Order: sequence, then C-alpha cells, then structure tokens
Amino acid sequence: MKANFYDFVIVGAGPAGLTAAITAARKGLRTIILEKGKTAGPRPRGEGFRKNPFFRNLLGDHFFDEDCYKMAGGLVFHSPGALKQAVKPGKHTLCFFEWHALIRRLVGQAEEAGVEVRYNANVLNPMLKDGVCAGVAYKAGNGKIAQVNGNAVMACDGYQSTLGSYFDVPYDKLNCPMIKCLADNANIDIAKTPDLQFYFIGNGDLPDYPDFPPCVIYGFPIGGRKMELGLMLRMGQAHSMKTVTVPDIKTVMKVWNHLKNNYPEFSDYFKGADIKHEELTGMSNAAMVSDVVPAKGLVLIGDSAGFIDPFGSSGLYSGMAMADFWVTALADKLAELSGKKEQDEPVKGLWTDDNILAFKKGFEETSIFKQIKGSYFLIGNFEWYIFKHQLTESRINRWWPVIKLLLKVA
Repeated sequence: MKANFYDFVIVGAGPAGLTAAITAARKGLRTIILEKGKTAGPRPRGEGFRKNPFFRNLLGDHFFDEDCYKMAGGLVFHSPGALKQAVKPGKHTLCFFEWHALIRRLVGQAEEAGVEVRYNANVLNPMLKDGVCAGVAYKAGNGKIAQVNGNAVMACDGYQSTLGSYFDVPYDKLNCPMIKCLADNANIDIAKTPDLQFYFIGNGDLPDYPDFPPCVIYGFPIGGRKMELGLMLRMGQAHSMKTVTVPDIKTVMKVWNHLKNNYPEFSDYFKGADIKHEELTGMSNAAMVSDVVPAKGLVLIGDSAGFIDPFGSSGLYSGMAMADFWVTALADKLAELSGKKEQDEPVKGLWTDDNILAFKKGFEETSIFKQIKGSYFLIGNFEWYIFKHQLTESRINRWWPVIKLLLKVA
C-alpha cells in the first residue's frame, strides 16, 4: 500500500468531518482527517438538535442520556423593540448540549472506528492530477509541507473553506457574520422561559448605526442557567439594499455590546451573567453553493457548501446528514468498482461525469436537501418582506399579524 493514500481524505474535524470519517471507517474504508487545530472543536458554545435514529446510530444513546439537557420548548419570535411576539409551540423534545461534549463523543466514535486524525495539519491547496483532485497539500505542525492522496476529498472546513475558496466559491456573498456567546448564571428562569428566543432588528432600527444590516439576536438555554446568546447578520437581502453598508469587525462588536446592554428583554439575560466565551465568527447561510463538486474528486460538505438551515441558522444536522450521504454514495461506488479489494492508488472510473451527475441527483432527492432548499426559498421571501419591503420598526410592527402568519407557515 502506498504511504499517505486513503479512500477518504477529510479536511476539518468538525461535526460534518467527523461524521464523514465515522461513516467511511465503519464501512471498512481507509480514512484520514486533517485538522488545522491542536484538537477538534476547542471553542466552548452551545448547540442542539432533535434526537432521531441518525444521531442515535452515530452517537449512541449514552450521549443523549448523559450529555444533553432536554426540553420541549418552542420558538418565540419578537418584533423590533420586543413589542410583539409570535409563538410556535414545541412539538418535539430538543436536546441541548455544550459543543465540546458533542465533539468529544464524535472523536471517540471516530477513533473506535479506526479513523486516523492528524492535528496541526493546515491544508493549503488541492493536489490536481489530470483535472481531478487526487489529494491535498498541507503544512504540518513542524512547518514542513506534506501531502496526502485519496480516492475522494471531502471539504468539511467551514464557512471560509480553503478548498472551496481555491475554486472561487464566493463566500463573501454567502456568509453571514455572527457572534456566539456562552454565558453561565444567565438571568433566566427556564421553567418560565424554555423556548428559543429570536429578536428581529431591521435596517435603520439602531439609531447610532442606521446603515447596519438587518439582523437577529437570539438566546436559548442549554441546561441550568447556561445560555447561548448571539447576533446573526442577515445578509440574504442586505447586499441588494442601498441603505446597508457591510460593517467591519469593529462595528459589529460595537453593535453587539450595545445590544447586550440596551436591547429590551434581550439585555436582561446578561444581568449577573458570567460570559465564558464570546467570538465573532460566521456562517454561510445567505445561499447554498451552486455546485458542491467544484472539481472531480472533491465534495464541499456542510458549511463549506452553504448547506445550512437558514431559519434556525444551524448547520449541525444538515452538514452531518450531507456528509453521511456523500460518503455512503461514494463508498458504494468504490465497492462496485474495486470489488471491495484494498487499493493503493485511485480507483478508476469513480469520478466520471455520469457518476457525478448520479451522485448529485441522489443527493437532491434526499429529504434533507429538499428541506434545506425549501428553507432557503421561504427565508428569502420572508426576509424580502420583513427586512426589505417593510424595512422599518414601525412598519414591521404595524404588519406583525401578517408576519405571524408567515412565521407559522415557515
């Protein structure tokens, strides 16, 4: 077997990358993850999803029994100024947890399945051979440049994907800047406020920042008095709005601090709270990438593909489900072409035009693809109506009954 040759080369040890690796390794395929950090998922933050068979198979019941805070809360949407509400009751039990608990469990599952993980491996560029991505070059922790090759490269490296950027994916138009904040001892009574809270802020609603893009601030409990709180700039319509200026980092932080201290109801959560983590990051949920296979041999997965539910601004389940689909489809084709024999060089015929078309068609027929595509359609129309058509706080509040109906449909 040639050194540094794998069936799957996975870039990024986030949830999507680890899911891809676990799926591949459980099928007996040689799998490696290249992660630029010293560890996987080091940042503290909150997350959540519904317990379902996919997660049970991937994580095991132990994760849900030991590491999750469960609630049946719904969604509460607040109009500008927190003057009015629209409530969507919870229909399913939601499982909330801290990020490191999920990553720790995924890493354990990957190691148990036999996945090799190389940390401090900063991927630099794809390795192209005859127009096919046959691997990647990366900078190791010792400063040396190395490369690893494989039958398939999965770009799971997030909203500023190095591999996606290499093929000119326009992340500047796809990404929404956001702030994630994790707080202990938040001013919240979960018995009275078990729901996820979303506060709409239109362009022009902040007097000191009249050209700030429309945005949403949010908060949800993750157990006890711990909360994740944050700010999401909604860029889906912003780039076409003449009244909007895309803010720099300094301005986003100024607005965030203003909202923490002054915004009605939302600022109450911070009274007496101990902020454990706060960072400006981003999420590619203004639009999906037009082609998730920008080059033969390479697939963009999850955040790197803009495959995120734009309503909840969460790419967790969608990215993991996408990773599982593409690895499974490729693994099945590898088995068909190689006769399930181990190969030490690329399997011929994997990346034909017909196969790629079949993979894409199969993906577009999945329920998760249809859900995300539908969500982008709905959010695009919703944000046009509320943030671009109605625009101002007074008009949004005046037409809130219509907006409540739209939220109910969504």
